[in-house]
Amino acid sequence: MSISVLFWLLGAAALVAVWIHHNNLSHQAVVLARQHVRQQGLQFLDQSAVLCRVSIACKRWSLSLERTYKFEFSVRGDRRYNGRLTLTGRRLSRIELDPYPDFSPHPPGQVISPSDNHQPPQIDQQ
Repeated sequence: MSISVLFWLLGAAALVAVWIHHNNLSHQAVVLARQHVRQQGLQFLDQSAVLCRVSIACKRWSLSLERTYKFEFSVRGDRRYNGRLTLTGRRLSRIELDPYPDFSPHPPGQVISPSDNHQPPQIDQQ
């Protein structure tokens, strides 16, 4: 086996390794986006996150790749909103959701006390 064949085989192996690593990170981005959207009580759309930006991040004298993925979500299924998720290396560093309307009867985080005249729904028992 000549050196040039060995060089090409190592190059091909490196490309396959990079491709596998990219696929693993894309899958991780989908899982993290889906979890975050569901925690917010929203719908994760298309079951995908698309890589839209790659940059170099320098933190504490170390370099790592920062990948930003876009995904879509919906409040009630009738309109799409955009979200962005950033992975620094393999670690989640940021998730952002575009502003969306809140259709709940009470804003998130509001504590409802009995003094608010809030009555539980009545169940008809027939």
